[in-house]
Amino acid sequence: MKIRMLRALSPPRAWLAIAMACTGILALACVTQSPAGPGPLATVTVTPNATLSINATQQFVAVGTDANGAVVPISPAWSVAAGGGAIDNAGLFTAGTVPGTYTATVKAVSGSTSGTATVTVIIGSLATITVSSDPVTLAVNGTQQYTAVGTDAGGNVIAISPTWSVVANSGTISSTGLYTAGTVAGIYPSTVRATTAGIAGTATVTVTAGSLATIGVSTDPGTVPSNGTVQYVAVGMDGFGNIVPLSPTWSVVGGGGTISTTGVFTAGATSGSFPNTVHAVSGSITGSATVTVGAGALATITVSANPSTLSINGTQQYTAVGRDASGTIVAISPTWT
Repeated sequence: MKIRMLRALSPPRAWLAIAMACTGILALACVTQSPAGPGPLATVTVTPNATLSINATQQFVAVGTDANGAVVPISPAWSVAAGGGAIDNAGLFTAGTVPGTYTATVKAVSGSTSGTATVTVIIGSLATITVSSDPVTLAVNGTQQYTAVGTDAGGNVIAISPTWSVVANSGTISSTGLYTAGTVAGIYPSTVRATTAGIAGTATVTVTAGSLATIGVSTDPGTVPSNGTVQYVAVGMDGFGNIVPLSPTWSVVGGGGTISTTGVFTAGATSGSFPNTVHAVSGSITGSATVTVGAGALATITVSANPSTLSINGTQQYTAVGRDASGTIVAISPTWT
């Protein structure tokens, strides 16, 4: 009778009546009506859909449910289906180094049922700055436009606005990276610097001498004995005193001797000073040196008067003149006997 009455009630009121009846004679029937646990696995849900920087990690979770939404315990097999990184057996995902959106890439499989999650990989933090051109060779006061490219640990480009500077006193640089070389030639390692957020990139500059401005010839003045030789050297310089390599043409223009193509001067037999007689020429630039030709080694002594005739006890002043092999007078202080 009670069962017939319960069937006649509306569903909500019927369940209320059943619950009240569980304290009476229908307790055994109530036990047989209680849930028996979740049904077969119907869905696997993977969370979260994540946005990660390159190389960042994320723990993914997979939850199984039956057709009614009841939780079904599972131990899924994890995999990455569409790239974007790697995942271990416990669901710990490590993002790769290529930015992008990887739809349904994280996959959890239990039996024939699977679930997925989407990962978006974004560029990481600034790791390196590369300055170009590097290295570069410029003449004094030459200019070079430099650029700086920032990248993350995976080599992905990051837009930066670096602060430019020059170390080692090699020149100057503008706020936009336009470098002007200094006036002292040399190699300046890592002198151009671009800095952002404590990260710096550098470039090396080699500054070379400018165009030839002067030629210095040594020895100037030089004193050479008659018929003697001396090696002359020509040094080219730019307008800032930097040495410029050169191979000059040698000549003697004002007497005093001759000179070879390699700058070896041979004095003549005539002593004297020969101003700016040695010339070294390169292009339109000329350097010169003065030569003084002096006496050579003592070769002869001439005594005069010779002969002389004297009376008894008479006197005669004698003089001695020294000369080198070319007849050039050599000053002497002889010993008389």
